[in-house]
Amino acid sequence: MKLKLSHHLWNTEIKIGLFSIALFGYGIIASSINDASTSRMITIPYRLIVLIASILVILFSINISNINHDRKLLTGTRISSSFIVIFIISYSLRLLFDISYNNLLIRESSEYLLYWFGICLIPGITFLFLDLKSSQKYLYLSWIFLAIASILALPLIVEGQVSKVFAEQGRLAGEALNPISLGHQSGSLLLISLYILLNRESSKNIIIKVPYIFSLMLGLILLFFAASRGPIVAIIVCVCLLLLSLQYKGINTFKTFGIIIVVIIVANIAFLFALDSGSSFLERFTSLLSGDDFGYSQFVQRPELYQEASELIAEYPIFGYGLEIPNLGYPHNLILEAFLATGLLGGSLFLIIYIYTAIKAIGIIMTKNNPWSWLGLLYIQYAIGSMFSGSLYNSSTFWCLLFAILGLKKIDKLIKT
Repeated sequence: MKLKLSHHLWNTEIKIGLFSIALFGYGIIASSINDASTSRMITIPYRLIVLIASILVILFSINISNINHDRKLLTGTRISSSFIVIFIISYSLRLLFDISYNNLLIRESSEYLLYWFGICLIPGITFLFLDLKSSQKYLYLSWIFLAIASILALPLIVEGQVSKVFAEQGRLAGEALNPISLGHQSGSLLLISLYILLNRESSKNIIIKVPYIFSLMLGLILLFFAASRGPIVAIIVCVCLLLLSLQYKGINTFKTFGIIIVVIIVANIAFLFALDSGSSFLERFTSLLSGDDFGYSQFVQRPELYQEASELIAEYPIFGYGLEIPNLGYPHNLILEAFLATGLLGGSLFLIIYIYTAIKAIGIIMTKNNPWSWLGLLYIQYAIGSMFSGSLYNSSTFWCLLFAILGLKKIDKLIKT
């Protein structure tokens, strides 16, 4: 009995630790890399730790004693589970075919295998087995990881003033941390900090709230300096969802109003500071209105990628064209990429999965007393972000959060646990 209890506790601790390490650990690693040439010496051990821990969690979670539990865990998601399995098999076959016979891929074959199976799929499956009664542990450990990663990224603001990327594009980045990743990392910190401030059942002692107010400010500043549109659009939508959900949760109106005022003031200060420092945040959004998207950089414009992908989908509707657009790479939109890689059937399956998980996540956010509403917010953030950037074989955070949403019990059962 003691051995079984010890086994359960050990398995639970691994799950909780793996959650934050897999989702947000890379930000800590990447922020500490000062030389891009040595980045793999640091990131490969990190990826290996995540992979080994993921395999252990899967082995301990899928056993005879947990079969009945896991069936209950997936109750209500059998159709979506079938769809995701069919899509994963279809996409995996396409990936294996392309790395064997397609000479136009922009990466080495081994990288596609590593990214898809080792970084996205295997760690993602472990998110089906979250400890449903430990939502607060997951929440606060995630906040700690995000806060540490963002604090480590602060020197980039000083160093970024003389960096080539910031000088050419007005977007903050590190040697191993691009502006989009930095934007999403900062946005997640902002979102979780705001969630804790609005939902925390604590005393009126302001000292307890100081760390979360500070991390909220930090997230805002780095978000504006990253000047990436996808993360900013995603965070705006998520903050609106969070504020909208408050009316169902009985949160004190005065408290909510006060925090919103503070956020607006801090956002204005951070915005002005970023602009004065050379951030291209404003120009990147106004370029959408003028039609000069990426006009000041050497990047391929999103409309061109979308058009090329759409033409290839129309030309190869049954089995799809392939993983990437020839000589251009992935189309920076996961739904388009799903149709491009797997044809109309596979793309339709992915679209159904995407819509289903988004609706389920919004339901979790809006349901009163749901301890996992913050997870729903994170999923919506990355689901929206995936429409602007990222690839199916390398969007590990998106896949992990998608599996987490699929694995949660029905909302009414979850609240009772």
